[in-house]
Amino acid sequence: MPHTQLRQLDLADSIPFGFELIAAPADLSDLINTFFVVTADTETLDEVMPAYSAQLMIYVEGSSDLRPDGGEVYQSQTVTFTAPLMSAAPFTMKGPAKIVGASLTPLGWHCLSGLDADAVNNCMIQGGEVLSDTEMTELNGLAQDCRNGAVPVARLCDAMADAVRRRKGSINPEHQRFVGKVTAWLSGALNPPLDEFYAEAGVSVRSAQRLCKRYFGVSPSRLIKRYRAIRAAMFLANPDLSDSIRSEILDIYFDQAHLIRDIRRYTGRTPTALQKTSVLQDTLDPEAHGEGAKILR
Repeated sequence: MPHTQLRQLDLADSIPFGFELIAAPADLSDLINTFFVVTADTETLDEVMPAYSAQLMIYVEGSSDLRPDGGEVYQSQTVTFTAPLMSAAPFTMKGPAKIVGASLTPLGWHCLSGLDADAVNNCMIQGGEVLSDTEMTELNGLAQDCRNGAVPVARLCDAMADAVRRRKGSINPEHQRFVGKVTAWLSGALNPPLDEFYAEAGVSVRSAQRLCKRYFGVSPSRLIKRYRAIRAAMFLANPDLSDSIRSEILDIYFDQAHLIRDIRRYTGRTPTALQKTSVLQDTLDPEAHGEGAKILR
């Protein structure tokens, strides 16, 4: 699997943190955005997880807690899913930690779990609630072997890919086409017109809203807000983007107050804070967010 260079961030409190992206197999590109490896040499690291798509994570070392909406605290196990997040959520990483994960597309999440994103979101789900006993035994064993240095990270990625591949044909073809249209619409512009989506969805407005909630967790109008905010955050965390894209991103907001509010809601940061070196900076790499972020690449 091709991969990016492992980057070490020099955080304000001198905590070594590594983040690596590993490309998903070509035959699973509609189900897996990317694989990733996170390492942190610290006992405790408090951060905020942006409103990301679902993830399958294998904790080779360490653990984490997720606290969405200030409510229930979810604790990871060796094999854990993070269901789609509708807004940013505080989390605590307990280490030293090494996490190998798969960022799932909306189709990938539904393919693996069979769960609707508007019914199950903003939480962690233990791997055994989704995967078979055989798959859990394999992934737990691989985590231990990787911890001991007996197998490479790539072997864990292969096993996660196999779990997705086994279920590849489980999605309704009509629904798959619909999700593809949503993704194409989202990736076609920084602020895609809602009327354009309804005109090209190929289903009634009511059906489009229902299916969008099922696979993305929210209606099309709210989905635009989330993607718009994440894209704006990607820009603000990446000073190398062109001035023209910078102006276009800023122009889609009514004023700075709306920009700050939405970025805080979906990333847990203010725009100014995105400029500071943090764990969040690398996780906002457009390569980690699939087709919906391709316009920023």
